[in-house]
Amino acid sequence: MGEGDMLTEDGTYGRKARGWFLPFLIIFMAMAYLSYLVSLPLLAPLAWSALLSFIVYPLFSRMRPIMTFSRSGNVPAAIATGGIVLLIVLPTVFAGYVAAREGMKLFESFSGWLSNADLSGEFDLSSLLPPFAAEKLRSWGEEYPMVASMAEQARDWFATHAVTVFRKVLGSTLTVAYYLAVIVVSCFFLIRDGSLIIGYLKDILPLREEERDAFFRRAKEVLQAVVYGVIVTAFVQGVLGAAGWWYAGLDSPMFFGALMMLLAMIPFVGTALLWGPAGIYLLYAGNVGDGVFLLLWGIFVVSMADNLLRPLFISGGGKVHLLIVFIGVLGGLAAWGFLGLFMGPLVICLFAFLLESYRIMWKAYLEGKTKNTGCRPDKTNPLREGKD
Repeated sequence: MGEGDMLTEDGTYGRKARGWFLPFLIIFMAMAYLSYLVSLPLLAPLAWSALLSFIVYPLFSRMRPIMTFSRSGNVPAAIATGGIVLLIVLPTVFAGYVAAREGMKLFESFSGWLSNADLSGEFDLSSLLPPFAAEKLRSWGEEYPMVASMAEQARDWFATHAVTVFRKVLGSTLTVAYYLAVIVVSCFFLIRDGSLIIGYLKDILPLREEERDAFFRRAKEVLQAVVYGVIVTAFVQGVLGAAGWWYAGLDSPMFFGALMMLLAMIPFVGTALLWGPAGIYLLYAGNVGDGVFLLLWGIFVVSMADNLLRPLFISGGGKVHLLIVFIGVLGGLAAWGFLGLFMGPLVICLFAFLLESYRIMWKAYLEGKTKNTGCRPDKTNPLREGKD
């Protein structure tokens, strides 16, 4: 029977469609589940590949028309991928290595300080705290034996977990190298075939054409706002904070600079959570010049960088609501680690977009039903905008 014979008015086509749809759906769901299991170990590096490819894709778009000798786009894609490796991956890995090394040194120093405590629970605090604070803690230890007991428990915890931390750091080296290889290879193909992939995703997205275009446009705006407006600004604040930390003579500037970068991404927290107490500590320790410098540097340089840079990157429709950033960053960190800083706000914003699309479609459905029945819709419907 030909294809034309299926399109009959007696429902033959419908019966045939229903006949093959259920087996197709079962096979499709089974293959989708197996594909998910195959790609599950690589979801994190693939997500990083998509993010990094998005960052350098404008460079590829500018090189592609110029390099007409590369019809397939391999050469500009390779150059853009090399830019990712040289300008993003290698500096990030090096900075992460230095920050981790300083963090481990700080961990060892603190653990060693705890292990040097004698059985009476007394500690040599002069190297860590100003004299008045050290003396105050000693008096608390003598007056409240529970303080000494808690200090001993902290010492034992650090001694027990130090070896575990070192093993995890060494064991993750090969995993990081493997992930980097996956990221680099995936970036090449995502950059070269990015437009084809986006076009395919648009075709299978169950939305009207204008809504599909708006969906991907919103995703692009959110990524631009998060990557350039949040991440770049936080990176600059972290670098400036580390520079001020180093100039003030404090230890582990790279480690605390990395912490400032993370804090700068979290709304209502910011880098002041680190350089503020550090500046006050220097003042009480007698280093008035360094303390005043660090406080002024934090107020007029580190904090002002946020006010100057963020508006340059986030503008117009690309603005992301502060609540979205707050929920997305904190929830993303808890769910996906550092990758969640990017994926969290993106997921929340796209969900809000789909929710708004549903609201518009549902409202249009209610209005169409009202015209057909002649009934007025309920004004208390929460899906209505409150306007007649």
